[in-house]
Amino acid sequence: MALFNRFVDAVVWLVRAVALCQATALFVIIIVTVAMRYGFNNVLAWSEEVPRYLLIWVGFLGAAAGVDAKDHVAFTLVHDSLKGIAHRLLSTFLDLGIIAFGAVLLVYGIELTERFGGDYMTSLPYTNVWFYTAAPVSGGLMMLFAVRNQLNAWLGTERAVPPTPLYE
Repeated sequence: MALFNRFVDAVVWLVRAVALCQATALFVIIIVTVAMRYGFNNVLAWSEEVPRYLLIWVGFLGAAAGVDAKDHVAFTLVHDSLKGIAHRLLSTFLDLGIIAFGAVLLVYGIELTERFGGDYMTSLPYTNVWFYTAAPVSGGLMMLFAVRNQLNAWLGTERAVPPTPLYE
């Protein structure tokens, strides 16, 4: 189990690093676009499309990383008031819901990518496969992280101290 936890921790680190790089690129592109528009009255042709795709990827990857860290918005009154097996069963039920949602994202995201991924972006000569793959990738990651959370809970395995977040 320790090896599996180390593997998933590496995946989480990679997801956070990629999301951070994408968010940084998004910020830089927006700043350059504003400067070009108001300073030079000229805009790059792709300056609206690329940030939109980056924002979608950052959102999907951030949602997956939130599953691992259990950082999503939640009503925890009942969950925190339960003890023992009732707490564990509710936690399992919630993670099963996350796994089901991840499966929906994975299955229908793959279908969406197969149907529309061959279309070309409006301003760049690339296919939309890069845009549509955000959903199945995120769904698969959500499932992996929720399964890991449940395995650790049921086996009583302590996870290693989480790495320092990249953004703090």
